[in-house]
Amino acid sequence: MDTALIAALKAQAPLTVLLTTLTLPDRTVRLTDGGFVDWSGSTYRARDDLYGVLSQIEEIDDGADDQATRCAITILPPDAVAMAQLANPATQGAPVTVHLGAVTRETGLLLGEPDLLFQGELDFGRLGVGESWSLILECGTEEARCLEPNADQRLSDPYHKAIWPGERGFEHVTDTTRKIHWTWKR
Repeated sequence: MDTALIAALKAQAPLTVLLTTLTLPDRTVRLTDGGFVDWSGSTYRARDDLYGVLSQIEEIDDGADDQATRCAITILPPDAVAMAQLANPATQGAPVTVHLGAVTRETGLLLGEPDLLFQGELDFGRLGVGESWSLILECGTEEARCLEPNADQRLSDPYHKAIWPGERGFEHVTDTTRKIHWTWKR
């Protein structure tokens, strides 16, 4: 963590800011939890014209044992069209980052370099039930993909072609489901 950021966070009543970046297929959305912040040549705003407002970021659970780090970001889209675009399956896998920073009350400028809290990808969106439209974007990390069961991955022609389209290496292979025990013959 940056030393200037550490000092700012230790000060009495620090003014913290969350900087959230969603790199969607059609555009990059940069949201804050209030106001606006310029950082690294980009402006983070409280409201995106198309997708709406960042409502909350749930506590980021650090993965332990057989669990991976997860993050849930709640967005308040202005209408059903924006919600449908955010929840579109084409957005699955879009890179997501969340940084924690601190700003000065007088100028609104960042103090030090924001700290990376979460770096992952958009997993899926789910509708939040309440007084207004809300979409909860569930995000996971690369380590979550490594923990996914790989039951569908088989030594078979269809799976082989799914990974290498046009490749015909397993096309005439038979008996791949039968167990063949290796024996040593002299």
